Amino acid sequence: MRRIGRDRDARQSETGSDGIEATGKTVEKALEKALASLKARIDEVDIKILDQGQKGVLGIFGSRDARIVVARKKSASGVEEVVDGVARAIMESLDVNYRLFSEEIDGATYINIETAGVDGLLIGRKGDTLTSLQHLIGRIVSKRLGGYQRLTLDVGGYLRNRHDILKQKAVKAAEKAKKTNHEVALEPMKAAERRIVHMALSEVDGISSYTIGNGEMRKVCIAPQRAEEQKRAGNR
Repeated sequence: MRRIGRDRDARQSETGSDGIEATGKTVEKALEKALASLKARIDEVDIKILDQGQKGVLGIFGSRDARIVVARKKSASGVEEVVDGVARAIMESLDVNYRLFSEEIDGATYINIETAGVDGLLIGRKGDTLTSLQHLIGRIVSKRLGGYQRLTLDVGGYLRNRHDILKQKAVKAAEKAKKTNHEVALEPMKAAERRIVHMALSEVDGISSYTIGNGEMRKVCIAPQRAEEQKRAGNR
């Protein structure tokens, strides 16, 4: 389960939240301690200054340490809390510890779950188990929060790595299509993966893309644009 480290100068806040209170000679020093304790980056936390501190006479007499409370940012929609609850139930049944991280990307909540040794079990063959898990958790999140929530669930960064690979494949295939002046078809993909490819190709000049096939055999076809098509695209 998620754990927050503690040290002598960074202790659990009395507010009962996941925030910690940290002290230091300056606010910056206190923040360094809190970030190290939370194992977080500055853009991942909210900071509340309780006391700016005081240097005192000659830096000794009347000096006072700065005090701050630092907490990990929470998804405003509460998505992270719901996913954390479901993940806790799954991991407790497997007797496995986990860590959960979230961030907002283009208006959607991206959540990555890191486990101690069962990433493969949660991902499944070609990500099939992860897809089912996202569908299930997405339904639970929408029901709990009363409406559709844009959520991407990842395990061990699998999806991020997969999407990076797909983008690289798409760009490489586009270069081949332009060089040979022939269409290039990629392997069959899920709808979400085809969207990633189409988006990557939309940034490549002189190329168009479309989907062919049926059912699980649907795939992206990459075609070099004719001169007149390129001219129309440039005038849009």
